[in-house]
Amino acid sequence: MKVIKFILLLCTLLAKDISSSGLVTALPHPTSASPVSLGLLYGRADTDVTEGKIGGEWKIVGNSGVEAMHIAVVSHNEIVIIDKVEANPIKQANGNPAISTLYNIETNEYRILNLDSDTFCTAGSWFSNGTLLHAGGAENQFGYNEGYQSIRFFTPGDGADWSEIPGGMTSRRWYPAMATLPSGDVLVFGGAYKGTGKNNAGINNPTYEIWPAAGGVPEKAFDMPFLTETLPYNLYAFLHVMPNNEGKQIAFVFVNKQGILYDFDTATILKRLPEMPGGHRSYPLTGNSVLLPLNPPYYKPIVMICGGNTEMEIETLSEASCGRIDPTEDNPQWEMDDFGGVGRVMPDSVIMPTGKILYLNGAGAGFAGYHRGPNTNPLYVAIKPVLAPSVYDPETKEWSRFAPSTIPRMYHSVATLVSDGRIFVAGSNPQGDVYTESEFPTEYRVEMFSPPYLLTGLVRPKITSVGEYTELNTQRIPVSYGLNVEVTVISGQDVPNFKAVVIHHGFVTHSNHFSQRFVSCNIMSAKYLKKRDTSILLTVEMPPYSSILPPGPSYLYILDNEVPADAAVELLLN
Repeated sequence: MKVIKFILLLCTLLAKDISSSGLVTALPHPTSASPVSLGLLYGRADTDVTEGKIGGEWKIVGNSGVEAMHIAVVSHNEIVIIDKVEANPIKQANGNPAISTLYNIETNEYRILNLDSDTFCTAGSWFSNGTLLHAGGAENQFGYNEGYQSIRFFTPGDGADWSEIPGGMTSRRWYPAMATLPSGDVLVFGGAYKGTGKNNAGINNPTYEIWPAAGGVPEKAFDMPFLTETLPYNLYAFLHVMPNNEGKQIAFVFVNKQGILYDFDTATILKRLPEMPGGHRSYPLTGNSVLLPLNPPYYKPIVMICGGNTEMEIETLSEASCGRIDPTEDNPQWEMDDFGGVGRVMPDSVIMPTGKILYLNGAGAGFAGYHRGPNTNPLYVAIKPVLAPSVYDPETKEWSRFAPSTIPRMYHSVATLVSDGRIFVAGSNPQGDVYTESEFPTEYRVEMFSPPYLLTGLVRPKITSVGEYTELNTQRIPVSYGLNVEVTVISGQDVPNFKAVVIHHGFVTHSNHFSQRFVSCNIMSAKYLKKRDTSILLTVEMPPYSSILPPGPSYLYILDNEVPADAAVELLLN
């Protein structure tokens, strides 16, 4: 008879550990939700999961159809790709060059989507009902309407396509930032009134507007003087909603070298943070910001900003530093680190199911922008492509390196985690229009990177039911905050050792991963369904508040001995 032993560390969010403002205080906390081990003490696996292909594996798997300037995971097997208006070889229904496709990661084929306005240098985020909101754009050309003030909607489903409200925003926005707020509404933040290499007072748009999830349009825009103070490097602001248990809509806002804590309910600055050491971090000296994994019981919010540059000079080496900060502390200070020994401008960050951060794409010198001179003799403003990903472990604060790609991913590149645990990588186009015969061409090739956790030789678990749902990823499964959800998993391990995490992939463009979020979940119980069976019933506690994980679509990943299930399950959290 098989004996099952459980080690469960069940954590609760204590009211005494929350400050009067509702923000999480700097308290001792576990580095991750405790794993549930069947037959193991202390959650240690017998198998060393780092064995195998330590560097990971790259494969070129398909063609994106249009250059991948912006992307969003819209289902378990589909990614929306959005380009700017340019002479892509495929056409949409009205004969204009296509600028958006729906890419299937299982078949590696795409379907052309239809748009009416220019989507150049835009942003996106999710409503709580599961509709993607996409905002901004640029001039009219190639038969497209001007897109500066346009709002677009994409609701995933069979035959889904874009709908638009031309001129729908309160003002024109080029390079805005966006985020899903705890209310389920979507914030559209800042930008410029017209296209520019770097912002200036004459075209700066120091306002924001909030689009209601319930429908309708914003009643007004709100002034944001902070976006005037931080000129000229204030485009594509970094935004991270801060966890709290009072339903407040408080966010960390960062541009250039400056950060604030801002209350979007009262439209007030709560706190000004120390200036970040090192170079500039915002477009076109583009760095990257990520909110590190949030772990119960305190969900301590550590923001990590890496890369960028000190000046707009082609030969200037990229910023090789990172800084970490908890904006909710009483006296927050930057903890500086190197960038894994490699400087990058225009890096992407992807939070993997293991909780480690994968940094990839970008350049070792220069800044974001198109090349100078003719296509036949270009002078690129970013050089020295960085081909090997760097990996940061938030638990140990240590860096490592994975195997390099062979494709430079420069200006207008993207990357995201997908439901099967691989990393989708696409894009790169430092050209004003499509040009494929150069050192850094318009890039249509799609790569998939398999991190080492997929190459261990261990059998991957399989999720077979979530709650009452046994047909998974045919629809988003609705779940509520704080709910205990029963999840059935088939394990191929002799000694299963489970973790549960929920990830919101966000919207990706220009080194921004808007609203990307990783939340560890407590596993409250685990039991075999039958003797000598491999099916195990887990009770997984969902995150307690919408400030911890944004409402709307997210993905439940179950890991067994650090190996993720063959497919995450799409949830609709509200």
